[in-house]
Amino acid sequence: MAHWAGSSAFPALMLVGMVLCVGGRAAGGALDRQGKQWVPVEWSLRNPDWKGNPFDLAATAAFSHAESRERITTGMFHDGGDTWKFRFTGTRPGKWTFETASAAKALDGRSGTVTVAPDPGGRGFVTGFGSKWGWSGTGEVFVPQLVMYKSPDLYHGKGDVVDRDIKTFLVEHGFNGFHTMVFCRWFDIHQEGATGLGSKDPNPDPRTFEALELLIRKTHAAGGMVHIWAWGDESRAQTPLRLGGKNGPADRRLQRYIAARLGPLPGWTMGYGYDLWEWVKPDEMRTWHAHMRRQLGWPHLLGGRAHKNRLSQICEGLDYSGYEQHRPDYKKYCETLDKRPSQPSFSEDRFRIRQAGGYAFKDYDMAMTRRGLWHSTLAGGVANIWGRLDRQDSRLGSKPYARPEWIKTWSLFFRNRFLKDMTRDNRLTDGACLARPTKAHYVFYKEDADSIRMDLSKMAGPQPAVAVDALKPYKEIDLGRLQPQKHTWKAPHKSDWAIAVGEFSFPQ
Repeated sequence: MAHWAGSSAFPALMLVGMVLCVGGRAAGGALDRQGKQWVPVEWSLRNPDWKGNPFDLAATAAFSHAESRERITTGMFHDGGDTWKFRFTGTRPGKWTFETASAAKALDGRSGTVTVAPDPGGRGFVTGFGSKWGWSGTGEVFVPQLVMYKSPDLYHGKGDVVDRDIKTFLVEHGFNGFHTMVFCRWFDIHQEGATGLGSKDPNPDPRTFEALELLIRKTHAAGGMVHIWAWGDESRAQTPLRLGGKNGPADRRLQRYIAARLGPLPGWTMGYGYDLWEWVKPDEMRTWHAHMRRQLGWPHLLGGRAHKNRLSQICEGLDYSGYEQHRPDYKKYCETLDKRPSQPSFSEDRFRIRQAGGYAFKDYDMAMTRRGLWHSTLAGGVANIWGRLDRQDSRLGSKPYARPEWIKTWSLFFRNRFLKDMTRDNRLTDGACLARPTKAHYVFYKEDADSIRMDLSKMAGPQPAVAVDALKPYKEIDLGRLQPQKHTWKAPHKSDWAIAVGEFSFPQ
């Protein structure tokens, strides 16, 4: 996996081929651009005659793709001084035309084109395929296993820190993304709670967005995703309640800014926050979700964590189902997916190993972490957040795990082995099984086992098979080609074992 170098919010690699427009004119005298599918392109316009709060000035750019008739409208965002910017990410190759609209004359009636080159291997945006998480560009599915990350003030302008953490947690451990919390840092990157802000009607803090852009772009380039918690807990003043209220003027201003500035960037999802049942009503969540969806030009999955250890939701109709589950096991993950099979599910508590303090009734150890990765995947794909903390301060993010090879073994085993049409079929084994309807691909898993029974009697011809010990660094044991019949595989020793049956293709 490659990732970007550099420490700016717009890494240098992304600026290759990108012409920034100043004062409405590019170097060639037009707003025309060349772009690549799934890669954001940016324009910069001057608006020297603005008056009032620049964050309240409405301006949009509407993009149209003639061949497909797809239309995407995105907002502009104030970027300091007399500068406004807008961004566009091509979801289809070919020529897109655009026109801007605003009450401000300098931002109104500008037109241009973007010629988007195809990128068949581009992942695109995080999306859902029924109950599975996936990428809109490639159509591939995956199980978000995210690691707790620092608060934005700790990685703002620190590309080297993000690069190092990508290497540690995504490359060496095998997690596939980060979870970051914002809270009232939307308005001041150094203030977690509303009580520390100097205004009850604050504007967005561009530094926070620079930090989020940095993390999202680098993580997406490395093959991962970022999940953002917008808000937190009202008892800690981490919500908009003291800033004009939920969906009040400051909150709506923020929502528009998020949509305009982060909306075109692929690779992120957003949860409304935590302990929502204490301070958010269902109608308020629906209002937030509907307003964000109207402002976002591109689809990002938005949701909210529900009640403790219940399969209810704060409100139905969000883009994923979010739950606060304490130590869910394989059975609970299965129940979670079966409850709302038409959308992805997220066990959105943070499963933490803590050396001091913490909550004994719900904290994890290394073995529980390892098994949680396998359970949530074998159930059909429930997202999770993981972390190893030396103390309670979650804003510092996770430390490296004591047994990263256990996580990496899970990651390597499911590299291209977790497929869109796989479903549970435990009738075929004395453990757990995922199988494709083609009857040519199977994954089996069993814990504390020295054997696994596999009913392959309906398999479509002989297929190759490998076994992997989940408690060791990744190493495949070649089982040869298995015949379409019932098998009992005898393991060399007792452990947690996984077996893959079938011809799986792997990306280079």
